[in-house]
Amino acid sequence: MSDNPEELKDIEEIPFIRGNELADEEIKEIEKKFSNLMRVITEDARQLSEYLVAEEHAIGEICNSLEKILSELNLSVVIPEKSVPTVENSKEIILNSQCHLIVVQEDGTVESKSLDKYSPETILAVVWTLIPRLKDEVSAYLRKVSVRLSFLEMIREELKSIQKPFVRSVEKPVGEFREEKAKELFITQ
Repeated sequence: MSDNPEELKDIEEIPFIRGNELADEEIKEIEKKFSNLMRVITEDARQLSEYLVAEEHAIGEICNSLEKILSELNLSVVIPEKSVPTVENSKEIILNSQCHLIVVQEDGTVESKSLDKYSPETILAVVWTLIPRLKDEVSAYLRKVSVRLSFLEMIREELKSIQKPFVRSVEKPVGEFREEKAKELFITQ
């Protein structure tokens, strides 16, 4: 949009609507300014359309990823009401492990819907609040899996050692007749 206030002033006055006669030059100048403004609006609208599609795609990916993470961690998080100003009159806000935002209103009513059904502002506020908690939960889960893996590795190594006496090699007995060996002996002589 034009930053020139004079262009806007001329457009806002619209002298020909007030019954003022305009010269052809003045009409062409107003048409030119109007056309420029409309071109800028059209370009911005096209860009806005692209951004909205990209935003919707990003929201879908974010919510799908969060759902997988929260589900794997079996994690529900209480979100402070002040962190989500777009949700009004709430007593409690919870993001559950299925990535549903559960809002308990002050009057006791409960609303639960998928996070991706909320406004982008609400989603951003929830994710912004969730990230530090998610960092802690992922770190705790990492430690848990690390300890589990250490024990499994230790058990695996011990079982390998224990099984050695029980594993017999599959060698052919010394006294067994082998056709290849016999051919070797008789043919070469």
